[in-house]
Amino acid sequence: MARDLLIGFGVGGFSGAFGVGGGIILVPVLVLLFHMQQKNAQATSLVMVVFAATAGFATYAFTDFVAWLPAVFILAGGLIGSLLGSSVVRRTSDVRLQIGFGLLLVAVAIRMLWPTQDLSTTELPALSIVVVLAYVASGIAMGVLSALFGIGGGIILIPIVVTFFGFSQQMAAGTSLAVMAPIALLGAWRQSRTGATDWSTGLRFGIASLPGGVVGAAVAVSVSGTVVRTAFALVLVLVALRMLREGWRGRLAA
Repeated sequence: MARDLLIGFGVGGFSGAFGVGGGIILVPVLVLLFHMQQKNAQATSLVMVVFAATAGFATYAFTDFVAWLPAVFILAGGLIGSLLGSSVVRRTSDVRLQIGFGLLLVAVAIRMLWPTQDLSTTELPALSIVVVLAYVASGIAMGVLSALFGIGGGIILIPIVVTFFGFSQQMAAGTSLAVMAPIALLGAWRQSRTGATDWSTGLRFGIASLPGGVVGAAVAVSVSGTVVRTAFALVLVLVALRMLREGWRGRLAA
């Protein structure tokens, strides 16, 4: 139990600090440490994401780092994407999901290590039909990724809104967490229909992630995250290599 609390707190801290759901950490833990099947780990992780995202979002909202109106359009697209991703994951083998997840972690690590623009002021584009559709499309990408890999989807949404919409890193993280909880909840519910979601395990880690999410977000809005991002990226590389090895072994054994 103490180990679960520590893992949940740590995952919540990652979630709050970076604006991601924490599934990129919890899914490998569930697969490698708790010996869950990949699909079960991904679905169960989404339950935890609901809690971690909510805790981090509350802190960002309190410090006014949430773009509320764009979040509405991103959420609309995210719910659509979650439904699409849930349908795809049922038709994909565990081995392919493990390899895909490992490659995703490598891509995320590279993005974390690559210098990104950190704006001191946030000037969002004026709303137009094109901008609204772009927000919806961003949400769809986020939702698909969330359901497909059992993560919050912030790792794709944050680079998009920072690069194309001029969000600051903190505003991007807060907005990402604002839309993440309902998207993850929908994904977990959809996959529970096939028996993939372990609600009790997800709730256990989710409750433990609440204080971690608050602490992580509080740190992110008050200090520079360069060192933390670098350390986080290195952890992702190590986990990615382990997941790729497991997936490759499974492919050879098939």
